[in-house]
Amino acid sequence: MGLRLPARGVKTWNYMLHKCLLPAEAEVGEEIVLDHYALGVVMHPQVKIGDRCRIYHHVTLAAESVIGSEHFIILGNDVTIGAHSIVVARSNTSLTIGDGAMLGAGSVLTKSIPAGEVWAGNPAKPIERRDGLVVSGN
Repeated sequence: MGLRLPARGVKTWNYMLHKCLLPAEAEVGEEIVLDHYALGVVMHPQVKIGDRCRIYHHVTLAAESVIGSEHFIILGNDVTIGAHSIVVARSNTSLTIGDGAMLGAGSVLTKSIPAGEVWAGNPAKPIERRDGLVVSGN
């Protein structure tokens, strides 16, 4: 709680410089990378990001829930989200992207991604597992 004021300062500075919106209320893990200076990244306050995640430019993490609710967008550890992707947690529901999962560039995601899977497209669908196995039903 003691770091909210500095976090709000960083948020304002980051928005003015890079046009990205990173709310002080979001919970962020260690060693995350916001590539390309976090240019155009927009994040809802109801977001939890795990350790070692990589988020590319012009990514939107949006939740259709009120600030302070029990519903979140949760990124596990080692998650990658490609450029120009949109992640939307539907009204009063949580959305989880599991550990080691990847979301391809330009994707629109409205469902949770299990750990270790690669999803892409509009709407995003499973493509393969990170262990190399192809996901059936594409």
